[in-house]
Amino acid sequence: MAFEMVWFALATLLAPVFAEYAKIRVKAEKGFNFIAGAGVFLLLAMGFQLSLFSLAGGAAVYGVYLFEFLGWLFLLIGVLMTAMSLLKK
Repeated sequence: MAFEMVWFALATLLAPVFAEYAKIRVKAEKGFNFIAGAGVFLLLAMGFQLSLFSLAGGAAVYGVYLFEFLGWLFLLIGVLMTAMSLLKK
């Protein structure tokens, strides 16, 4: 599960890069910033699954849940904001 989520987080981080390359990022800058933030949160959630944080016990599990939830929430907000901005213009 963690390996697939790392690839998903990296793809989420690359979405604003490809939007910049396609010259559509300027139309929905705020939404793409949320998408990039979601990628950072998802990578942070996967970082909590490392064995280094498993020594902390239950705190690492809550870190995974918290940052994964925030990542998905930021992704949802970013996608909706981007879609609305691109459909308006």
